[in-house]
Amino acid sequence: MDDSCIPFNNVKTAIMLISLALMSLIASCGGEDKANYCAGKTVSVTGRAEDDLYIKSSFNNWSLSTPMTYKDGLWSAELFLAPGSYPYIFFSAKTSKAFLDPANPLTMFDKDIRYSKLKVKDCRYPVIELAGRPEISGKNIRFQIKFTAGISGKAPDLKKSEILLGRERADYSFDKKTGMISIDYEAKDFGKFTWFFRIFDTDGFAAEVLTVPVWIEEKPFEWQDAFMYQLMTDRFSNGDKSNDSPLPGIDEKANWQGGDFQGIIDKIDDNYFSDMGVNVLWISSPVANTENPGKGMGGDSRYYAAYHSYWPTATGWTNELHIPGLDSPIEKHFGSEEKLHELIQKAHKKGIRVMFDFVPNHVHTDSYLWKTYKNRGWFNMAPDGLPANSSGGYTCGWERPVDCWFTDYLADINYRSDEAMTAVIDHLIWLIQEFDIDGLRLDAIRLMELDFTTTLKTAIQRNVTTTGILFYMIGETFTGDMGWDEIGYYLGENKLDGQFDFPLYHHIVRTFLLQSEDFKTFTKFLETNDYRYQNDFYKGSIMGNFIGNHDVARALSLANKDFDGVSSQGGAEADQKVWENSPELPEEELPFKKMRNALTFMFTHPGIPIIYQGDEFGMPGANDPDNRRMALFGDDLSKNQKKNLAHTQILGNFRKDHPALMHGTRKNLAVSENIYAFAMVQGEDTVIALFNNGEEAEKITLDLSELKLSGKLETLFSGEEIEAKNKIEITLEPFGAEMIYNEK
Repeated sequence: MDDSCIPFNNVKTAIMLISLALMSLIASCGGEDKANYCAGKTVSVTGRAEDDLYIKSSFNNWSLSTPMTYKDGLWSAELFLAPGSYPYIFFSAKTSKAFLDPANPLTMFDKDIRYSKLKVKDCRYPVIELAGRPEISGKNIRFQIKFTAGISGKAPDLKKSEILLGRERADYSFDKKTGMISIDYEAKDFGKFTWFFRIFDTDGFAAEVLTVPVWIEEKPFEWQDAFMYQLMTDRFSNGDKSNDSPLPGIDEKANWQGGDFQGIIDKIDDNYFSDMGVNVLWISSPVANTENPGKGMGGDSRYYAAYHSYWPTATGWTNELHIPGLDSPIEKHFGSEEKLHELIQKAHKKGIRVMFDFVPNHVHTDSYLWKTYKNRGWFNMAPDGLPANSSGGYTCGWERPVDCWFTDYLADINYRSDEAMTAVIDHLIWLIQEFDIDGLRLDAIRLMELDFTTTLKTAIQRNVTTTGILFYMIGETFTGDMGWDEIGYYLGENKLDGQFDFPLYHHIVRTFLLQSEDFKTFTKFLETNDYRYQNDFYKGSIMGNFIGNHDVARALSLANKDFDGVSSQGGAEADQKVWENSPELPEEELPFKKMRNALTFMFTHPGIPIIYQGDEFGMPGANDPDNRRMALFGDDLSKNQKKNLAHTQILGNFRKDHPALMHGTRKNLAVSENIYAFAMVQGEDTVIALFNNGEEAEKITLDLSELKLSGKLETLFSGEEIEAKNKIEITLEPFGAEMIYNEK
């Protein structure tokens, strides 16, 4: 669909626009007024000749005054509309039924009813677009940007415009005849190279910002190849004590502890992530938060600081809107905008993608958006019959999850408001383009209208993924061990690329850490789970696998039986031990061995393995915030922790060299209550994983005849060689694991 608009270059047009605004009505094309419009916007839908279709919309007062015409299997109408957004539906006069536009992922609400959304741009503004995919030859990058003038026909003002590579002025050439901006760049090294185009014409009108990202890598990257490391910026590493400023009177566990961008940069420089094989960093939302403390949820009377970065105040910041009272939209406890740019640039040079956590569900009541738009329908207020909190919202009882507020100071955004939707999406596109990130983790995805997800995905596809590189979006839908439908609802080509696989998490914990579930039960679950999301929801789904995160009790403490020994989240006991009698570091090796087994399985399962900071070596902790202790490094690790870190490093680097672990299919070889062995196979690459979940050593006999292996096989952890035969034997120690692979 092509954008259209009304020119503003004559008095007749201006009078007509005023009239249209007063009447809130624009008729469909035709008559003498047609000459006053830019090229029309054609809306089409497939159908049968006898359907007799119309477009009903706010622009025609939802009447049957805009008929569609039929040709070659398509019903179409050409519309001439003022710039803006319009809700619309198709209506069949023959069946008296209305339906949304199946080809348009964009939706909007009118009087709380969902419609398709028609966006009409202002044609005074020029347009820039990538003229074909970049040509990459070795480290040479070539591409062209086409400039199309607005209705005035004005040329680009390249002196005023910005054409940047990274944050530096880029070399380019411009052909006035063709309107082409040409880039011909020779990279000196591997990494990510992103061009930023903000082009003005000589009238001062700017085209939408365009970014052109290109990766130069020895080996092409797919998101199935990712190994993601989750870190909470404030609790990872304190690299700059000058920005330490904890709030007075707040318990240390609930306060700012000093982690910052510089601390992450130091670990990038030290190759902490590269040595582990990590190629994706997920960091806390960098958006500025309130400086005021707040009480916890529910009956929690303790006060907390916004160290977790989930109480944003700078949401809405863009190039056009610099929020009054804020010097920067970036959280000052973490560092400056310059430091964040440095972090991302250094990660990219080492082949590491960077993802931001982002909080779309709400803003803090200290925020500009709340203070400015709370009376304009931008936020969900308490419905009739439900008690209002001190800010006028409805605090979560979870029977209305989309409408409810977490607390009375976290204003829940109403995405049925198109203005609110536009403000948040524009902010996110600015954030993505400004800092050149590679993906998003979206918090509390099920607590918002699905329309937010589809609108964001469409905006990213149009404004960010210009070169075809996937911008990965993963959502958090916290569910139980059978929450497939709830998770899958948000997956799709026009939705999320992946979600955290909570059902898998619960079963991994119960099987490997708690031993409350045996391998027979576990493998039966895997038969359903392995490709449930791809088969039933979205074939392109790339799920996230994990054994811990910032919302559940620490995996090591679960393995150490520090809680009830049954719940994969630690149960009530994990809540009780947050502030007093918190779990300590185990002295014995057994819980660390259980963690090694859980990690080994996670790195052999389809999807993205995600390590929450500290789980690479084993940190103790009860529930939030005890599970968010400051990370440890080097000699601060115990002997067992160092052993687990080395184990994770082996897994991370081994996985990236074996496509079977990233793209393969599983074939079970042996299953009993305490023994599980399977092969992951992709082409000529085969990796066999074996686990002993019992207290006794076990000799395992494997039938490899169907795998057709030959030559020497090698064990990953012990380094022994095995002759490839139809049957082999291997002994696993109690709570031991091994991996066998083709020797190359």
